[in-house]
Amino acid sequence: MEENKRVYGYINQFGKEIKVAFKDGKAMRGKLLFAGKYEIYLDVDGQEVTIFKHAIKYIV
Repeated sequence: MEENKRVYGYINQFGKEIKVAFKDGKAMRGKLLFAGKYEIYLDVDGQEVTIFKHAIKYIV
């Protein structure tokens, strides 16, 4: 019998639109390209943006 497990977390959202909220209250939406140890990369309006994880409050 095969189980269907729900997958949580932004790490499984590659290629999908996510919203990143920063500690200063600002937010940014973009397509998740890559998640490294200390940073994530988003595609925002055709430009690649590097966001350091220490600046992130939450990801939706």
